[in-house]
Amino acid sequence: MQKCQGTPYNPIIFETRDDKNLHKILNTNNERFIEYIHKLGLSVHHTESTRNYINSSTTLLTLKTTCFKVDFNDTFVKISPLK
Repeated sequence: MQKCQGTPYNPIIFETRDDKNLHKILNTNNERFIEYIHKLGLSVHHTESTRNYINSSTTLLTLKTTCFKVDFNDTFVKISPLK
């Protein structure tokens, strides 16, 4: 693994209360984050099938390889992709 280089652009900001757990922050704001990464190049592929009266569905989310810069503050976290 190597350090990503680039210039941050087009950030998204989530308000927090001294929370430094990125996974928890993204789970709390999952719809907004999915919309954000969709604009960055997220590909969504959904399939549904029925066999022997059993329904199944699969959704694949694929994001192009992108590095993100994450800045934590006391009241917010800022996530920016790198160019």
